[in-house]
Amino acid sequence: MSSSKITKHFRRSIFPSRHTRQVLFLQRQNLVSRNSEPVPFQLLLYRPYTNSAPNDFEKWKFAWNKKWTPIQTYLRSINWKKRAWDTTVFLWSGGVIFFAGDLLYTWQVSLLNERLINETMEKGTRPKLTVSEDEYIDRPEIIDLLKGIFQPSKNYSHYHVICGEHGTGKTSLVRKVANEVKQGVIYVDIPPNFNEMGYEFGKALNFTFEEDVSLTMRLKKKILNETNDAKHSYSKWERAMHAFKGASTVYKKKHGKPPVIIYDNVNQLVPKHQEILEIFQDNAKRDAVENNYVAVFVTNEGSVPRIMESRSSWSRAKKPVEIGDFSEEESIEYLTKKRKINEVEAKKLYELVGGRIVELKDVADDFLSGQSFEGGIIKMSKLTEVKKKFDSAKLLRNQSNHEVGKCLIRVLLDSKEIDTDVFREYFKDKYGEVLEANVFAYHPSRDTVTFQSKSTEYYIRENANIFLKQGS
Repeated sequence: MSSSKITKHFRRSIFPSRHTRQVLFLQRQNLVSRNSEPVPFQLLLYRPYTNSAPNDFEKWKFAWNKKWTPIQTYLRSINWKKRAWDTTVFLWSGGVIFFAGDLLYTWQVSLLNERLINETMEKGTRPKLTVSEDEYIDRPEIIDLLKGIFQPSKNYSHYHVICGEHGTGKTSLVRKVANEVKQGVIYVDIPPNFNEMGYEFGKALNFTFEEDVSLTMRLKKKILNETNDAKHSYSKWERAMHAFKGASTVYKKKHGKPPVIIYDNVNQLVPKHQEILEIFQDNAKRDAVENNYVAVFVTNEGSVPRIMESRSSWSRAKKPVEIGDFSEEESIEYLTKKRKINEVEAKKLYELVGGRIVELKDVADDFLSGQSFEGGIIKMSKLTEVKKKFDSAKLLRNQSNHEVGKCLIRVLLDSKEIDTDVFREYFKDKYGEVLEANVFAYHPSRDTVTFQSKSTEYYIRENANIFLKQGS
C-alpha cells in the first residue's frame, strides 16, 4: 500500500465517531524492518481502534435506510405526470359538480320564493301583537277606520299616512287590525338599524335571498371581503319589493282588488336615510295611480309628515289619519278596571300624564310598585322628563327662545291649538328645531300645533312663575 493511500485511510478513520481513537505513527514505510512483512505490519500500525458496540447515529442511520429504501422504490414507480393530471381532472370535476349543484339549489329557492310570497299574500303577514288582551282597550271607531283602509276597493288609487305621537298605540292598533283582516295585508316593521331592513322585508314576505343560501355567493363575499352591509341591505329590500309587486299582480287578478303594504315606524329612516322614505313615497304614488297596491305609512307626528307633505308625491295621499290620546273616560277606565287603581289616585295620574297609553302604563307600574304620587317620586320623575324637553327647545329662563315661547304658551293655554303658520311666525327659521324637541306637536290632518302632551301643560302650570308671569 502506498503512502498516499495510507494517509487517506487514516483521515477517513478519524471522523466516524467521537469514540474513535487513533494511534499515530510518524514513521514512513521505508523505515520498517526489511525482515518483516510490510503490508500486514502497515495495516497493524494504521488500523483505527474503536468501541466494539455501534453508536446511536449508526443505529438510526441503519433504521432509516431500512425504512426509506422501500419508500424510495415506491415513489420512483409512480407516474407523477399521470397522477397530477388525474388529480386536476378530479378537482375540476368536483368543482363543476359543486357549482352546478349550488346553482340548481339557488334556482329551486327562487322558484319556491314565488310560491311562498303568493301564499303569504293570501294569508297576510299577521304581525305579533304588542299588547296583552288584559291591558287592551278597545277603540272601535279607529278599528273600523283602519279596516276600511286595509280592505281597499277594486279601483282604489291612493295611499295613506297614519300618524300619532309616540305612545298613543299606533303600532298596537295597526297590528291588531292587520291580524283581523289577514288576507292581502303585508306588514313591514322598519328597524332602527338600516342594515336589517332587507331582513325585515324578507321576513314579512317569507322571501329567501339567494346570497343567504348560495355557498358560491357566500364564498365570493368572503374572498372579495364585501362588508358594505348597507349596500347589501338596499339591494335586498329592492328585490323583495320587486317580488311583492309581482305577487300583487297575481293577487289583484285573483281577488279583483289591490293588496296593502304597511310600512310601520318609517320615522326610523329620518334623517340618515331620508332618500329611502322618498323612494317609498314615490313608489306609493306611482303604484297607486297604476292600481298595483295600496301603501300605508305609519309614523309619529315629527318631521316625517312635514317631509312627505312638501313633495309632489303627496298628491296621491289621502288625508292623514291621526291616532291621538285616550279620552279621560277611557284613561280612568284603563287605570281602574285594567290596573285596579282606586279612582281618586287614577284621576291624579291622569291629570299628570293625560291619555297617552304608554305614559299611563308607566305611572301605573310605578304606583303599583309602591311609589307614592303624593310623596313626589312619580310626579317629579315625569316633570323632570318634560323639563329636559324644554331645555332642548331652549325655552327655559335665560335661553334664546324663552321670551317668544312664553307668548306662544299663553296663547296655547287659552286656545288649545293654533294654526301651523301662526306657530311658524313665532319661531321663524327655528320652527323645525323647536318642533323636534317634543314640547309641541304638529297635527297634519288639521295643519295645527298643540302642546305635545298633558304632562307639558302640567309642567307649565307647576312653573307658572317662569312661563306665565309678565317679566319673568
